[in-house]
Amino acid sequence: MSRGRRLALAALAALACGGCGEVDEIVVAISTDLAVPKDFDVLQVQVFEGNQGKFNRPYRRLGESDAEAKLPATIGFFSSDAGGESIRIKVAARNKDDVGPVRILREVVTTIPKDRVALLTVSLDFLCDGSGMGAGIDVESTCGEGMTCVAGACVSNEIDSSTLPDYSRGDVYGSGDGECFDVTACFAQATPAEVDPAGCTIAGDGAALRNVALETAGDDGICDGDEGDEDRRCLVALNADSDNGFRVAADGRIQLPPKVCEQMAQGKIAAVLTAPATSCAQKTTGLQMCGPWLASGSEEP
Repeated sequence: MSRGRRLALAALAALACGGCGEVDEIVVAISTDLAVPKDFDVLQVQVFEGNQGKFNRPYRRLGESDAEAKLPATIGFFSSDAGGESIRIKVAARNKDDVGPVRILREVVTTIPKDRVALLTVSLDFLCDGSGMGAGIDVESTCGEGMTCVAGACVSNEIDSSTLPDYSRGDVYGSGDGECFDVTACFAQATPAEVDPAGCTIAGDGAALRNVALETAGDDGICDGDEGDEDRRCLVALNADSDNGFRVAADGRIQLPPKVCEQMAQGKIAAVLTAPATSCAQKTTGLQMCGPWLASGSEEP
């Protein structure tokens, strides 16, 4: 699954005239902070124009040698009529098969841009676990109509495509040299941070860049040992300067998503870890996690 799969909304036909002029296209880039196939193994992508289904495809066996998609996964939809069509995109993380249980659902309502190729990033994140409901292909957001889950919070599912950046391969796949973020190595010496539940913040480190991860209470995320190991830790790395990760506030403290503190109180998150971004680069949206699912560094992602 890659940007090589470019589909017209009207005919769902593969683009056959490469280089034939300006393209009105939106590229959907799908990533996750979980581990596949351990945490989910099927990715389902649906696109609607109005109430009419235009595209529905499950990508199975994620993380396996014969996977139908690698992550980050990109798929492009281009206009059949000079851009401007309103579309609704639903991306679901499922277990076992294409009608299996839904762990995470993201929904976006936007338009096909005019005279450019825009990038829409859709992240299937641990903090939105349980955000989908329903059976079969007919799944809906637990946030309700017109809403979707981002960083554990219910927000509007509408995104103005004029605010989206132009598509750049490097913004999705990184430098192309196979560089990735090794979660367990980068947090090997990390220690728990003291979390202020009032504002859901932790102390920063002045101007120094830091990485932040959630230690889950179960086995969700990237784990540093075998199942059953007494000292095994499973981690979810957060993206820096991101709506679905963390930001550094004006006072220098690191602002976490409020859902982090909620899940700490519920016992789903055991701790928040921080580590200096020195031996490891700072984790950002364009720096993907290392793993067998990784598409970064391929010549034709």
